[in-house]
Amino acid sequence: MATAQQHFLQKYPTLGNVEQAFTPQRWSYAVSKPQAAYLAQCPTLHELDALYGPGSSSVWIYNQVTALFGSSSSKDAAQVNGIAIFAENFAREARGYKLSELMLFFGRYKSGRYDDSYATFDTRRIGNAFFHGFLPHRRQELETIERLIQQEQAEKRRSLPEGYTIPEGYNPWTWYQEQLRQRGETPLFQ
Repeated sequence: MATAQQHFLQKYPTLGNVEQAFTPQRWSYAVSKPQAAYLAQCPTLHELDALYGPGSSSVWIYNQVTALFGSSSSKDAAQVNGIAIFAENFAREARGYKLSELMLFFGRYKSGRYDDSYATFDTRRIGNAFFHGFLPHRRQELETIERLIQQEQAEKRRSLPEGYTIPEGYNPWTWYQEQLRQRGETPLFQ
């Protein structure tokens, strides 16, 4: 059986393929489907380096941050030089997060959700927004998603097995008691 990493490599054989699929132009998709972003089967930054070679995560982050810079009102060339340093450090700090989650962050950041000064480019603001805005929000969203998944699983356990129906005129409890009698088991609470 193929692992998730092998499947990912088959789908995206080169880092260039990853960059095309996980591009800033797709931030809006992640923003529109946060649960899918959190649950997506895609690598973390650490796994990206393992799959495509050391520094791959820094390159990917560099492209994301450069897109933020390009869409800001800042045009200071000195800031462009600082993006590479920021990308390398940020990739190390955020190595445990999936590309899809990071795309969600960058999309939300760009929309002004975590920092009201996104138009003025500053890598420190991006880092602060990630660690002090996005991560606490991520934790809350993941807790909500986990509760929803548990509720769905509980509902499935309560539902009838495939092929079973409750005949008209029976309520579920009466039907269940009748099924126990038919199998020769003692109905509950006789």
